[in-house]
Amino acid sequence: MNNNVVHRNIFVNAIYSIFRLMLTLAIGVLVLSSGCGEKEGKPLPCMERAVFRDPSESAYILPYPVGDSYRLMQGYCYQHGGHRNKLAYDFETPVGTQVIAARSGIVMKIREDLPDDGNRPDPGQHNHVLIKHDDGTVAFYAHLKQNSILCEVGDQVSQGQPIAASGNSGNTQGLPHLHFGVYQGWPAREGFDVPVNFKNAEGTHDERRGLRPGGYFKALQY
Repeated sequence: MNNNVVHRNIFVNAIYSIFRLMLTLAIGVLVLSSGCGEKEGKPLPCMERAVFRDPSESAYILPYPVGDSYRLMQGYCYQHGGHRNKLAYDFETPVGTQVIAARSGIVMKIREDLPDDGNRPDPGQHNHVLIKHDDGTVAFYAHLKQNSILCEVGDQVSQGQPIAASGNSGNTQGLPHLHFGVYQGWPAREGFDVPVNFKNAEGTHDERRGLRPGGYFKALQY
């Protein structure tokens, strides 16, 4: 074979090997950067996350028993309260009101040692239950009554099952209520939440199909 042909073949093979190596490195960088972006990504603004489905299609029921009706003190993305960046609801429930599982799942975390004094300065200090659902989302029930939780970490709970009593623990500003919200996954991260309405809620919804604050919502049969 001509030496020129040999040298040309060697050169072509070397260029091809270098190209394959660069392509592999580029793909690796892309995968790594995508993973970092997913872990370190910032949440969308609250109102952009507030895209609700039709309530009749909801997987959730109100977190209190059928027949009960309570006023919604604070809705989602409320700019003048604690929900300015939360897709969450505060129901005006008296201390001792039964709290039920809005959806079936596994209990991931509980706390029930804090008193019902409503004056904890740290908003993260309250009695609560977190329940993970089969799609990976996690429901958060907060400001529960001291020593009222009826489930343990690892328990499988059914939709409608009593799990605790509503209380006045944490930073409630002296207004007993039940805080309810759903996160995208576990561990729960602020800003990475899910817009939720309830298939058995009788009451006024807003134009986005979320619950309208100030109204009463009665839990119907489901």
